[in-house]
Amino acid sequence: MSFLKRMEGIINKGMTTSKVALEKAKGKTKELSEKGTLKIKIMQLEKQAGKNCAQLGSKVYEILIKMNKNTVSKSTPEIKPIIQEISQIEKKIDENEALLKKL
Repeated sequence: MSFLKRMEGIINKGMTTSKVALEKAKGKTKELSEKGTLKIKIMQLEKQAGKNCAQLGSKVYEILIKMNKNTVSKSTPEIKPIIQEISQIEKKIDENEALLKKL
């Protein structure tokens, strides 16, 4: 086998190996990107849920102290929409966490 043929074989093998490695890296990069995006969504949703919980606490305080009512329940008109929104956010968090586990 001539030197030129050996070099051609080595180069072809190297190119094939490089193509395979690049395809693997491309797939891994996409996976990591998707995971990162989901983690950011989850963090944003958790932050929004925290804000809503603070708003809920503030509204409960207002009802009990400032409006001088004796009780508050989850069906109290002033807080019902806040509770529903928190519940929806929690569902979205669960959905995104499930997607994250699948990756």
